[in-house]
Amino acid sequence: MEKTQKQAYEPPEALKSILSQVLAGRRFRLECGHHITFLGGNLANDLTIRNGSAEDLKVICAQCGY
Repeated sequence: MEKTQKQAYEPPEALKSILSQVLAGRRFRLECGHHITFLGGNLANDLTIRNGSAEDLKVICAQCGY
């Protein structure tokens, strides 16, 4: 990856900030059947996002992701 390509990416802190602001206090049922709660910057449990097209994204817990 070239230097200009690397500069196009935001740091991990930006993603953490988005997750903290948008999802804080919200609760979701995952596709594996388990649940997750976003407690500010901390997750109640780990989350795995299986990449695919936008329609094929799978959001499951890390335990079911192994």
